Amino acid sequence: MPQDFTSQELSAGGNTFTSGYTSGTVCPRTGTYKAENQYMQTIVVVVQGNKFPNFTDGKKCIWYALSANTTSVDSGFESAKVAPGTA
Repeated sequence: MPQDFTSQELSAGGNTFTSGYTSGTVCPRTGTYKAENQYMQTIVVVVQGNKFPNFTDGKKCIWYALSANTTSVDSGFESAKVAPGTA
């Protein structure tokens, strides 16, 4: 019988960190998430309010946020941008 996982939250110093979200749960914050199995890794962008998808093989999995920076609105990619004409 398959086990149904739920998101697990950890508290540290008044902050709450989630270790992972199961396929089918509602995304609490827009961001970039990663899941993997023994053969490959998959990275997706999930929008707040949408459900986390199944893995690319169609099976349920646990999605992990790529960045623990909760103050970033751009999922951490803003620092990679280069001003026009400077490259």
